[in-house]
Amino acid sequence: MKLYHIDSFTKEKFKGNPAAVCIVERALTEQQMQLLAMEMNLSETAYVKIGEDYCDLRWFTPAAEVPLCGHATLATAYVLFEEGYWPKEKTIQFNTLSGPLYVSYVDGMLSMDFPANKPQAKPELVHEMNSLFGVDLKQVLTVPGEMIFIFKSEEALLGFGPEEQKVAMLAKNGLITSAKSKSDNFDFVSRYFAPNLGIKEDPVTGFMHTILTPYWAEILDKSKFNARQASARGGQMQTELKGDRVVLKGHAVSVFQTEIAI
Repeated sequence: MKLYHIDSFTKEKFKGNPAAVCIVERALTEQQMQLLAMEMNLSETAYVKIGEDYCDLRWFTPAAEVPLCGHATLATAYVLFEEGYWPKEKTIQFNTLSGPLYVSYVDGMLSMDFPANKPQAKPELVHEMNSLFGVDLKQVLTVPGEMIFIFKSEEALLGFGPEEQKVAMLAKNGLITSAKSKSDNFDFVSRYFAPNLGIKEDPVTGFMHTILTPYWAEILDKSKFNARQASARGGQMQTELKGDRVVLKGHAVSVFQTEIAI
């Protein structure tokens, strides 16, 4: 089986978020996919089965299968386009646990069309979370499986170092954090912590921006954004709210490719 190691949401190798992309030509069991994801030990390993009109796509962290992953979808599309599996002029439809997702080449970038997920404000949790983590939050919000902290400043967000055990108790998947950017080059910054998925801090998280984009659209009264994820590796993307969909645009780069026998 062909396996590609791709860095997503970056133009530089060893930046952005790494993902493994496996080209599935014969059926794998869920156990095999999970074991390989554990072996790769990246935040996501993607498995794609290529068809004539669409592709089937699944994502596994080292700990579990997840319903949506942006950076591994970007990595998968990059492989299909760049390695000749799919014509660049044709949009890819991925059939996934989150429904159909679409990726195309637009203005030299990979453009992904995902469903938007608007978070719900939970003002009653602000005081409790401030006390638990010793912070001063502007807002607390939730979506199924995730909790969201909105910080009052970028500096407070960058200085946040939560205990994994406390984060693990908050939500099934993880903790999304964000703040308005102090830079003229970006609209908002973010970080993502998901110890329950085997991820201490995710380098760059696509799906998170399907949640943050509707939030910041309402707060900043605009629909297009330049977003930065402030992890150690770092990464960036362009996002746009279009009705009940979010378009994410980014770059990717290949690190290596190999073959693996299972």
